Amino acid sequence: MSKEDGCCSGSSFATFLTGALLGAAAALLLTDKTGKETREALAKYGADLKENLPKGVREKTDEAFDRGREYLDEKKKALNEAIESGKTAMAKEKKALAADPDEDNA
Repeated sequence: MSKEDGCCSGSSFATFLTGALLGAAAALLLTDKTGKETREALAKYGADLKENLPKGVREKTDEAFDRGREYLDEKKKALNEAIESGKTAMAKEKKALAADPDEDNA
């Protein structure tokens, strides 16, 4: 296969994008800006990058972020339910121990 077949264009772009992101991250880590200034710079860089992405890549990125948000929401919900379950069980056990403190000593 030749390069004209388009076999390597996606991987070349991904390699370029990865290098650009790593370079930007290194530059931000080695800067003498405050945390707030760095966050503002990252937000601006991210917005600029998103605007300049080809439409197909932008759509894929948005879909990936949406799936990630949905996944996090599901995990947060499961974690909150587990915490509430634990609180309920702890309260029930605390009440049982308060009612009969000698039960464990038998």
